Amino acid sequence: MKRKTRVKLARLSRAGKKVSIRLAGIATGAALIAISINAFIIPYGLLSGGVSGLSLMINYLTGFPVYLGIFLINLPIFIWGLKELDHKFIIYSAAGTIVLILVLPLSRPYIPVYGLDLFLASLFSGIVTGLGSGIVLKYGASTGGTDIISMIAKKKKNISVGATSFYCNIAVLLPSLYFFDLKIAMYTAISMWVGGKVIDTVIEGFNHNKSVMIISDKSSEIADRIMHEMRRGVTYLEGQGAYSGQPKLVISCVVSHYEIPRVKEIVHSIDKKAFIYITETVEVKGRGFTW
Repeated sequence: MKRKTRVKLARLSRAGKKVSIRLAGIATGAALIAISINAFIIPYGLLSGGVSGLSLMINYLTGFPVYLGIFLINLPIFIWGLKELDHKFIIYSAAGTIVLILVLPLSRPYIPVYGLDLFLASLFSGIVTGLGSGIVLKYGASTGGTDIISMIAKKKKNISVGATSFYCNIAVLLPSLYFFDLKIAMYTAISMWVGGKVIDTVIEGFNHNKSVMIISDKSSEIADRIMHEMRRGVTYLEGQGAYSGQPKLVISCVVSHYEIPRVKEIVHSIDKKAFIYITETVEVKGRGFTW
């Protein structure tokens, strides 16, 4: 076999493996959402946001199957998404939506009703749904509905994804106040809030890192101690004091949340007049963090 052919086959194999892992992750997340709906939402008469919430409301009022409602409402949304968004994202999202639609009716007979109170049901529905949604989003897909609408709104009107999702969820919850007890809407809001927090945790991870900027007249000494005592890399940025006009070396480094007290201790022991500001860093890739 020629070398070019072997290289091509190896690349196809790696690409196929990546696609398989991605689809498996999306399917796992979508299945968790379906299980959450069957275990913690439907048995307690709770709702959810977006298309799922609308389908649940229709089910409670008419008995129309939730999975069919999700399918029918998502159909025009996906057609719209194909015209406006990246096709790869739509295809992966369609895969997630199909898994959700299939697992909903198939898993329902096997999921026991736990007899929880409404608060625990709303709490666990938020946790499990958020976990599933976070996994799906982390693999670059969605389960359709408001996620696709939000991305289209971002593209066409420059409205943030979070804002559009919030308004869509409110649009679902407000009519529920007319048909259902206020208590249901309030517990649903708790579920949605918990779900949002879990999604953020899944996507961003538990290890929140901090970006640290240090402005001092003793930058070299501070940087040396950070590198040797904490084993963290630093970068010098050239700066100039606006008032004094004097050149300064600004230290930039990234550390874990737990290392912040040690950084402060080093800086203050060398220069009590040093200026420090710390910002949240969502994702860090590089030696010492992901290598």
